[in-house]
Amino acid sequence: MRAGLFAALACSLIVAVVPTRAAAQGFSDEPVGFSRIVSVNPVLLVVRGSLAADIEQRVGPSVTLGASFANFNFSNADYLTLEGRARYYVSGRALDGIAVGTVLGFVRLSENADDGENSVGMNLGFTGERQWLLGAEERVAVTAGAGATRIFFAEDRPAFRSVLPILRLSVGWGF
Repeated sequence: MRAGLFAALACSLIVAVVPTRAAAQGFSDEPVGFSRIVSVNPVLLVVRGSLAADIEQRVGPSVTLGASFANFNFSNADYLTLEGRARYYVSGRALDGIAVGTVLGFVRLSENADDGENSVGMNLGFTGERQWLLGAEERVAVTAGAGATRIFFAEDRPAFRSVLPILRLSVGWGF
């Protein structure tokens, strides 16, 4: 639970501290100079030793498609996720700014019990995110966001294992 609180606090701090391009340089409707971003969650990696990685590809002026992989522990269970993601950037400048999105994927849940029971399910969720492109060439991407996902298991599971929060803080590179 501390890791979740720490991630939420870190996301809030980044949103408050990192200036937006609109405030610093004026709004730009030019498309981003590259078409994809690969990113990782450094907080999860350093604090928990868990990996969360994303790739995002621009497919239109304000739409991106992507994939993500995550391996984390939540509520005494290990989760392994592989998801597809779609994001709509409200500014019309894909890969930069505020985005709303959907998540669809597969989840493997491993109970931290003696029986070592595993479950597989599909998940469906939503996110709201803010992505900043930083640096002279705007190649460094910093993303903060939140949302929720519901996991649909074939067998019955307690409710707290079927709905998960999505907290995203990632740093990436555009190319």
